[in-house]
Amino acid sequence: MTKVSIIVPVYNEEEYVSTCLDSLINQTLDDIEIITIDDNSTDNSLNILLDYARKYPNIKVYHNEKNIGQGASRNKGLSFATGEYIGFVDSDDYVRNTMYEDMYRALVNNNDSEVVTTEILFVKDDGYANRDLEFLSRGKEKIINPMVDKNAVIFESPAVCNKIFRRDILKDFYFVEDSLFEDIPFSYTKYMEAFKVVTVPSINYFYRRNITRGVSSINYRENNHITDIFKVLDRLDFDMKESSRYEVFKDEIKLIQLAYSLIRIEEVNNWDADDMKKRLIKDKMFSLIEEKYGNLDGVDIALLESKCGINIVDEYTNYLDNEKERPKSL
Repeated sequence: MTKVSIIVPVYNEEEYVSTCLDSLINQTLDDIEIITIDDNSTDNSLNILLDYARKYPNIKVYHNEKNIGQGASRNKGLSFATGEYIGFVDSDDYVRNTMYEDMYRALVNNNDSEVVTTEILFVKDDGYANRDLEFLSRGKEKIINPMVDKNAVIFESPAVCNKIFRRDILKDFYFVEDSLFEDIPFSYTKYMEAFKVVTVPSINYFYRRNITRGVSSINYRENNHITDIFKVLDRLDFDMKESSRYEVFKDEIKLIQLAYSLIRIEEVNNWDADDMKKRLIKDKMFSLIEEKYGNLDGVDIALLESKCGINIVDEYTNYLDNEKERPKSL
């Protein structure tokens, strides 16, 4: 059986996809498969994928006849994956060449582990994969039982791309489709359901920021899908209620829901848009947060602030205080 299947959805990434694929074909772990899903790109991305597949037999290319989005493309990749473990890479990012060997070895050494996670570095260019970044690492490999170390759940990145998952725990489990932020319920549900998570402290995944397109640049432009966050957080709530772990993690789930919805409002603050428009959107989102997740009673405020920032927590607190003082209509 293939050791690791790496799923790479691709949409109009002709500028970056070669760097991504080069970092995958040069992995020191043998017996990996690279599953690329071209999401009906309108640039040269598909031709680049096909060129790589002709040279490297472990690269598989699937083409969507219409654009279906990243979540649905990842789900399609899951249906083709044959590996013992499953990983995901975004096509504008790249990884260290030892990433999957280090992560696979960590799982083999702890053979009842369901998830392994590693460190992410946010970057602007291609020059980091071969640098010595050990001085940024966070100590030694660590084994976590999420039911015991619940704070580890809160501080874990919601990204799927810095993780590999044991294939059997993903059976009949899929990404939210037609939505941004689809990583959140996928990562957190499987992290909270795990009995053992291994962390590899080296920086292995390089995530591009401040490029001209994609999710990594939405903080500074208006995003019509900003309220998708509520769809994915509802999915997290649903998935965990289907799990035996909901009561164990209900406080952590509420904090995650508050944190990531407030982070989206902080993004609205950064939009290059009219102040009145931003105010109306923020008030609508604050109202939804209060309706869905309630006030901050019983919430660890320091932990929430560490996750999403002091300023946006203060904004929500002020909103709640103003709502209390506002006269209720008869």
